[in-house]
Amino acid sequence: MPHVDILFNQLQKRKTQPAQVKTAIDNFEKCIVDVRNKIDDIINEAKSICTEPQDNKRIRRNNSSHDHRVAALAVCNNIVNTANDRFQFKDHLVAASLFSPNTLENTVVSVLTPSWKLPAWLIQN
Repeated sequence: MPHVDILFNQLQKRKTQPAQVKTAIDNFEKCIVDVRNKIDDIINEAKSICTEPQDNKRIRRNNSSHDHRVAALAVCNNIVNTANDRFQFKDHLVAASLFSPNTLENTVVSVLTPSWKLPAWLIQN
């Protein structure tokens, strides 16, 4: 699927953060699902724009709105399924972000530096 390949190539940048990858994939899937939900409007708009001349010698039986709708839904489903297959491990990226150098350093400092005060009896000894 070229749409998924384009997304995959864009996410291969070296400086891409894991949270950005997950957000981009979720937005991509949401956009494809939105298009899928608007298929009927898209088909009606395409019919009003494009008029195909009828050939008297050959009658096409598969040129109905229902066939166009089924084909369009199949394409949208295929794109979403391909994206899900290719990016099935996207949820692990959030866990991976915990181990990035900047995040890890901030986490270690916040864990080792207590935000609470020591009890007085511990300080006196």
